[in-house]
Amino acid sequence: DLHNKTYHPMLELRKRRVWEDNLHRINKHNAEATIGHHSYTLRANHLADMVRNNAYISYILRANHLADMVRNNAYISYTSGAMTARQYVRQMVKLTKSRRRRIGDNLVGGVNYQQLDIPEELDWRKKGFVTRSLNQLDCGSCYAFSIVTAIEGQLFKQTGQYTELSPQQIVDCSTTMGNYGCSGGSLRNTLRYLERSGGLMTASEYPYTAKQSRCRFRVNETVVHITSWAVLPARDEKALQVAIATMGPVAASINASPHTFQLYHTGVYDDPSCSSDSVNHAVVVVGYTKDVWILKNWWSDKWGEDGYMRLARHKNQCGITNYAAYSIL
Repeated sequence: DLHNKTYHPMLELRKRRVWEDNLHRINKHNAEATIGHHSYTLRANHLADMVRNNAYISYILRANHLADMVRNNAYISYTSGAMTARQYVRQMVKLTKSRRRRIGDNLVGGVNYQQLDIPEELDWRKKGFVTRSLNQLDCGSCYAFSIVTAIEGQLFKQTGQYTELSPQQIVDCSTTMGNYGCSGGSLRNTLRYLERSGGLMTASEYPYTAKQSRCRFRVNETVVHITSWAVLPARDEKALQVAIATMGPVAASINASPHTFQLYHTGVYDDPSCSSDSVNHAVVVVGYTKDVWILKNWWSDKWGEDGYMRLARHKNQCGITNYAAYSIL
């Protein structure tokens, strides 16, 4: 009832057992956190009724380009009620692979960017860039949400006003550049599409439906135009910090596969099992402190700290610096 979920009678008992098993793991983890064994806690959120290897999670995690290096791009089919947590996340985290990188010479390609005078801590939310909670639902559209939110942040940086833009436009219309709608997409392909399409419409004019439909883009209704874009040097935390400070929020790839990531509640996420070797999801980095990246996710405000995560810095945790990109308006 808490998460407004109903099940077929044949699945009710199975889902309850899964939820109880996950609740046991959550309670065990949180008990260990209280005595200092973990720097973060977990919560029985709306993903807690999924078994640990779940097709639905596999589906929403299809962001194949997120990593420029995703090891396995396979699309996982699933059947209702038989999904593991990993499969469910893969459904949301569908980032597709990109084999090319374009480095932003004006920002991080030059030899002097290490000497740039940037703040030690920065949180764009504290500067007024506060966006509403977003939920990608049963659609592998993280690539669209990440790029759109990063552009919203840059627009806010320039104008001081927040304009909600349309991820649905990207889901519907960027297939011409190699994206797959709700079956996944890539940061690079999304930026290529926006550079050539003529701009982005607002979310009110082109609302999110969590399913791919006919492209309804109207160039005369765009409110922002992309003139160029670039990808940061791989695994370079200083470059990411510089980009956030000078450009605004930055879209980035991440490994969202660990069960602890999916059930994250609060604290600094620092799970040793969250490998940096491969990534499968896209988020936006909205700020940083001396030891933490501040991320916005698309799994509703029931996940994390009202939809945000604090991620440990200085170790490329979960591959957060493997593939990060920004646009120029």
